[in-house]
Amino acid sequence: MLDDAGFEPLGRRIKISDGSAVKDPLQPKWVGPVAEFLWSALPDPATGQWDHLFISVFEAACGALVGLGEAVKAADGGIERSAHPTLPATLPRWDDVATVVVSLAAQVNLLEYRHFVGARARPSPTGLRPANIRAAHGCGPAYLAPEAFGVFESLGLVLGARWTEQAETILWRDFPNEWGIDFTADRRFTVALHVALASVPDDIAERLKGSGIITEESIVEWLEVAAKHAPTTKTRDDALKSLRFWSRWNLDQIFLRRWRLNDGWLSVQEVERTLLIEHDAVSINMVSEFAAWYLPHAPFLSE
Repeated sequence: MLDDAGFEPLGRRIKISDGSAVKDPLQPKWVGPVAEFLWSALPDPATGQWDHLFISVFEAACGALVGLGEAVKAADGGIERSAHPTLPATLPRWDDVATVVVSLAAQVNLLEYRHFVGARARPSPTGLRPANIRAAHGCGPAYLAPEAFGVFESLGLVLGARWTEQAETILWRDFPNEWGIDFTADRRFTVALHVALASVPDDIAERLKGSGIITEESIVEWLEVAAKHAPTTKTRDDALKSLRFWSRWNLDQIFLRRWRLNDGWLSVQEVERTLLIEHDAVSINMVSEFAAWYLPHAPFLSE
């Protein structure tokens, strides 16, 4: 039939696509609502700069806006609106963005957790705004301000005035005291712990070699520095307390950047998509459990 129509072969084979070609990803539907929400919920000074006030929730929100191409870091540590907002080729992780939105909403009272019905510690509801998010998928009831519904729905955290299944582990990271949930006993957490212990990357293992080891030399050095700069006399116990604090802080930073519940250890490339969320309860609790097994010589790291 093609010959009858005057078709002449070109002398080369036409390759049919197997459907695996990489296409430009579409912008997730949550990007716009998230950026708008973060700008509106952060403290808004008259200077035009947003200062995180060294509050971890605000710091994470500022980091999210930078990661979304909406802001640039200011010289004083805060952020400024980008003159030319541009969505980056690599977006921050969805789970990190969702965690930032949840914790910021709770910080500024747009999200208020409520006790489960029948809970012994449940306070009198007098004066509290009634819950409008129903308990579901292990998550308790909550009040969510009307202006925040859109961003929560765009992230897939709320559907039909109920928490979604994927919201559960996001809410773990904000750790609502009102719900009394011990996620460290959940199978997903314990499995993630076993995987983390069994698959420590070489570069992380190298960094962990000296974790929790406090030498006499480091104590003496700390006391010498304190003698020169501290306003009051410091003791050996002060030195130990400080050195142990920073040992734990360094370990926390590894997990906050290089580990996530659903993915385990992240590659150096994957770290570029993470947001630093200092108050991430899941990572902080994982550090304690991990240290108890992996670094038994330093029990203070698991406290």
